[in-house]
Amino acid sequence: MQDSFQPTQGPADLLRERLTHGRGRLMVIAATTGVWMMDLLLVNHLKQHRLIGPGANTLLHWVDTISTLAFIIVTIGLTISLFRGHKVGLFRWALAYLLFSIIQVIANVLSMVASTRFQHVSGLAGLWDVAAVYMESVLVFMFVYIFLDVSTPGGAFVWPSRAGEDPPEPHIIDYLYISLNVNSTYGPTSEAVMSRRAKMVMSLQVLLAIVMLTVLISRTVSASN
Repeated sequence: MQDSFQPTQGPADLLRERLTHGRGRLMVIAATTGVWMMDLLLVNHLKQHRLIGPGANTLLHWVDTISTLAFIIVTIGLTISLFRGHKVGLFRWALAYLLFSIIQVIANVLSMVASTRFQHVSGLAGLWDVAAVYMESVLVFMFVYIFLDVSTPGGAFVWPSRAGEDPPEPHIIDYLYISLNVNSTYGPTSEAVMSRRAKMVMSLQVLLAIVMLTVLISRTVSASN
């Protein structure tokens, strides 16, 4: 009599199964829509209050238009792949969506840099767009880390566990914690990073965070003068 060996699913495998079945699919669609809406509100705010210069405004307009079209196309493809169980197509559409989301974050950070000399408001009101871009960066990269973890064989992160217990299935709070750590402390979290792609993404997030911090300091100094 032969014993059949059943490989144990890792934390990332459990999360992937949950996100591609049942209500998890609706959560994925709601998350992609939420990120897009947040970016749309931020861009409209910058345009209406004329917080950026003409050159940056034109660039931001084109990026926003292309991103909106891409969002519609990708969301349709993502939804079809989710409900038909096409995992290969699902990961391709998700990758395309996240790439456009990262481009949006980069464009917003660049527009924020260009808007420094066009700011005419004082106090905390002048830092609204900095806070919005900061939170957008945290949320977008949080979803990027989720994608990297569930798409990497064995997972992109090693999740700590209590002695004698299996690693728990990661929650969205865990990825938010990672993204907040990278965006604020620039240091490692309690989770070990095993994926080189994740390390490259973290490097990009750190660079963007440094730029945002520089703009924040510049705005604060200008407001106090």
